[in-house]
Amino acid sequence: MDTITIKTKILEKGETCDHCLGRQVTHRYKGIKNEHIGAAIRHSNTEKEIKEKIEQEKPQIKLTKNCFLCKGLFTETDKMYSKLLEEVNQWEFQNFLVGSKIPNEVVEQQEKLWTEIPPEDAEPVRREINRELGKKLSQHLKMEPEFEEPEIVFILNFEQKKVETQVRSLYIYGKYRKLKRGIPQTKWPCTHCKGEGCEECEQTGKQYKHTVEDLVAENLMEATQTKEHKFHGAGREDKDALMLGEGRPFVVEMVTPKRRNPDLEEVQEKINKQSKGMIEVQNLRESNSEEVVKLKSEKRDKTYEVWAETRDKVTEKDLKKVEKQLEEQEVEQRTPTRVSHRRADRVRKRKVHTIKLQKENENQFKAKIRAESGTYIKELISGDYGRTRPSVAEILKTQVTPKKLNVLKIHEPNND
Repeated sequence: MDTITIKTKILEKGETCDHCLGRQVTHRYKGIKNEHIGAAIRHSNTEKEIKEKIEQEKPQIKLTKNCFLCKGLFTETDKMYSKLLEEVNQWEFQNFLVGSKIPNEVVEQQEKLWTEIPPEDAEPVRREINRELGKKLSQHLKMEPEFEEPEIVFILNFEQKKVETQVRSLYIYGKYRKLKRGIPQTKWPCTHCKGEGCEECEQTGKQYKHTVEDLVAENLMEATQTKEHKFHGAGREDKDALMLGEGRPFVVEMVTPKRRNPDLEEVQEKINKQSKGMIEVQNLRESNSEEVVKLKSEKRDKTYEVWAETRDKVTEKDLKKVEKQLEEQEVEQRTPTRVSHRRADRVRKRKVHTIKLQKENENQFKAKIRAESGTYIKELISGDYGRTRPSVAEILKTQVTPKKLNVLKIHEPNND
C-alpha cells in the first residue's frame, strides 16, 4: 500500500497528529523524525512531493489532544520530560534506560488500525516516546543509555502523569570477623512480640540487640541512601561461636540505592569503629548478583576449634583413638535436637577431613577439626543422644559437652 493511500485511510478515521501520521510509514524514510514525516505526508499528494517537503528544514508540526490514535500523548511529552528531569536529579547512576506506560486504549486503537493498513513500516507509539525522550535525556546527561542491564530505568507513566523508577540493586562484598559471643549473624524477631516492638525488646522488634547484619548494613544503608537491604552470607556460625581467621565472606544487597558510589574504605572504617570490638569487616568492594548465587551455592570446608568437657576422665590414648576413628571418616547426622523445631528432620552424611585433640586436663580437651560444609560440629562432639554417629562421645564412651567453639577458617572451594 503506497504512502498516500495510507494517509487517506488514516485521515478519514479522524483527527490525527503528525507524530502518529508519520509513525505508520517511518521505516520508509530512514533517519527522519516521525513528526517531520507526518507533516510532509499531510501536505503532499504524491511521493515526489513528500520527499521534497521532508527535505525542508523546519516543517510546521501539528499536535492535537484530539488525535484518535495517541489520544494527545504527544502534547504531554514536554511536561513529562520536565518531571523526568526532576526525578533524575534524585539519583546517582552511571547508565540508564527510559521506558513508558501508556493507556490501553492507545495500544488497542493502534492495533485496530494495523488490521487495515500494513504495519511493517510502522513504529509503536511507546517505542517512539522511549527513543526520543531517552535520546533527549542522554544528550542532557552526556551519558549513553544501557539496554541490557541498566542501573536505573525511568518509567514515564502517562496514565498517572508521573515518573516511576526501577533501580537495580547495589551489591557490596566483604568478609567479617566476629569477635564477641552471643551475636547472631542475622536478625531474629523478638519472641514476645514477633517483631512488632514491645517492652521486652525495647520496641526494637529484635530478640538480640546486635547482629552482624545490623552492624554491617546500617552504615552501608546510610552511605547509599537505601531503606532496605538483604544480607547474604557464605553460611553462618552459631551465635555463641566466634568467627576468626580471615573472616566469613558476605554480600549485602542494597535495594533501591540512591547513591551508587560510596567510599567503601570510609564505610569499612566506620563499621569497625562503631562495632566497638564486636565485629570487624575487611575487603569491602562492589559485587553483583552472580557472586551472591556463587556464595550461597559453593560448598566450603570449615576449620574449627572446640573446647569440650567430659563426664569421665580421658587419657591421651583415648584421644588418639578418636583421631584415628574419625580422620577422613563420613558421619551420619540426624537434624540436631537444638534446631529440630525449625528444620526438617532428616539424616545428612558429612565428612570429617582432619581432627586433632589436645588434652587440657583429665576432663577437658581442645579439638581442631576440618570438616565438610554443613557438618554440625557440636553434635560431632556430643553425639546428640545418638543422632550423630560416629561421634567423639560415642568413641570415648562417655558424655562429652562442647563448651566453646570458634570458626578458624572458611576454606576456598576445592582449595586447601
